[in-house]
Amino acid sequence: MIKAVNGYDYIVIAAYFLFMLGIGLYFMKVNKGAKEYFAGGSMIPWWVSGMTLYMANFSAWTFTGAAGFAYSTGWFAILYFGTWSLSYFVGSQLTASRWRRTRSISPVEYTYTRFNFTTQQFLSLVISLNFTLSAGVQLAATCKLLAPVMGLDIVLVTLVTGVVILVYTFMGGLWAVSITDVVQGVILLSITFIVMPLALGLVGGPGVLLRSIPPLTFDHVYNGVHYTEHWLVSIFIIMTFGTAAGAAQRFYSVKDEKDARKVGLLAGGLFLTVPFVFGVPPLVARVIWPDLSVVDFFKPYLDSNPQDLVFVALCLKLLPNGLIGVFLAAMLAATMSTLSSVYNLVSSILSRDIYQGWIKPDVTDENLLNVGRIFSVVIGLIVVGLAVLFVTSQFGIFNLMQAFFTLLNIPVVVPVTFGLIFRRVPKWAAVGAITWGLIVGVTVRYGLGWDIGPQVYLAFVSTFAIFATSVWTGELFKRHKVVLSILSLIIAGLYASIFVLSLAPGYSEWQGWVAWAGALTLGGSLFGFAALFAGETEEQRAVVREFFKKLDTPVDVAREVFGAGRKQISTFPLVGGTTIIMGLLMGLILFTDISAAERYILGTMVAIMVLFGVLMWYFGKKSEIRSAAQYSNETGGKAE
Repeated sequence: MIKAVNGYDYIVIAAYFLFMLGIGLYFMKVNKGAKEYFAGGSMIPWWVSGMTLYMANFSAWTFTGAAGFAYSTGWFAILYFGTWSLSYFVGSQLTASRWRRTRSISPVEYTYTRFNFTTQQFLSLVISLNFTLSAGVQLAATCKLLAPVMGLDIVLVTLVTGVVILVYTFMGGLWAVSITDVVQGVILLSITFIVMPLALGLVGGPGVLLRSIPPLTFDHVYNGVHYTEHWLVSIFIIMTFGTAAGAAQRFYSVKDEKDARKVGLLAGGLFLTVPFVFGVPPLVARVIWPDLSVVDFFKPYLDSNPQDLVFVALCLKLLPNGLIGVFLAAMLAATMSTLSSVYNLVSSILSRDIYQGWIKPDVTDENLLNVGRIFSVVIGLIVVGLAVLFVTSQFGIFNLMQAFFTLLNIPVVVPVTFGLIFRRVPKWAAVGAITWGLIVGVTVRYGLGWDIGPQVYLAFVSTFAIFATSVWTGELFKRHKVVLSILSLIIAGLYASIFVLSLAPGYSEWQGWVAWAGALTLGGSLFGFAALFAGETEEQRAVVREFFKKLDTPVDVAREVFGAGRKQISTFPLVGGTTIIMGLLMGLILFTDISAAERYILGTMVAIMVLFGVLMWYFGKKSEIRSAAQYSNETGGKAE
């Protein structure tokens, strides 16, 4: 039987919201300037930052869209989930140490020194727009799912959820985002680790599940989109470089380079759980509900992808009331984690890179904190407004946004990542790489109708190629313009061959024009970009050399982190105490009218929460002693 939400579930969700607001209020006193607000004063513990990086990648989509994909494609989706961990291991180790040594408080701050003002401002606007629109879609998706399950007005759910996230992010900055992410992560992992074995019990265990699911295949059409093994490879590429470039805030907010690398390793390790806790339940649903149209719970949703609700339906079937509220809180936690990270990240970009970089360069650190908080409010209100628009309209914006992000991902993350690694590329190389990536993406995906996998392959190769060879094409412009002209013609011919040969039989005339126009634009633009690459002056190269000198210089923890008498904030006892209290409050549900089996399930959940909290409290006290000793050693006992 699939249960309905009741009063106990509402109480749990309300208590959860109050906890999140309390954490934001607690950390409001920590933020004395922009560095604390946007980068935690580079004192965020590595395990907290790693959990935040893990949680920032989940939203209600993980329980809905990803679950529906796993229900429909079986083992293929499990492979997809498996790429997450590997990509985070690889991507983080590429740039984690370098990000910490940039001493940044914004992920695009370094691009001004490494490249130029134009690159910095362009990336600031594009990344801010991307994340803000994405946050609106994610909040809308969450509330569109939760509102009917909870029996509440969808606009009310959207407004309340959006405002709660906005308030604790506004008050607590990155510290509040990070600590709430850890608490949310405990809830998320606890509830999913309970659901997985319970779900396996419905089909008689792992062996029965393995025999019941069709064998692995690499060719699927899901909601009109073609997925193959090339899509899996493209996802690995996107997530690897997305981590190397997009996880910057998690890397530069910790104490030193060693901790930055640990952040990526922890996140990669946590992602090993994804194929099991998020992949197995949808596979079980496929076995017990092979035809969703005959199941009463799914009948109202038959016109809107009912497979997206299989994870939710399993939880309503398996969990007792009260713990259903915990699950709904976990879904909210996943989305709240993502959105709070977006609010803090985008406000750091707008205040540091746009406001300070463009409007008022001489702003003080304290005033920059106030500007950042104002931007957090503005961004939060925009996101809530977008979410209300999305849930009350039929614009179909979600598919459009997904296509938009796929188009922009590779062109942006490749130059941001390799700008930290390649020392010789000139300052205009990033603009050339972004432009080529966009031209290729638009041409092959929307002009020629390529699948996502081949699109990403060619966009990555093209973006990387012009970026990595920019120093040589600049030299050709200076000394051998004829050779450069011939090379431009060869490039145009090569792309023309690729584009034209990929056209399907019976292609339309306009597709032929698109193929030739894209090829000629790429070839012709090479000559123009080479002129920009060649225009770099010796003074500009000196700035770049100074930048890499900073990247070669290890972080001086005593001076840069613990200077001015700052001390490491102990987070273990806070997280542990919060987790214990939440676990004990869940235990109150044991005094309600639930069955013996449900008491066992609830007791297990409470035991997990309390045990985890006690361990965090115990190790937190030991950590405080070690931190005090380390602080004394690294400051030479001179600071208080």
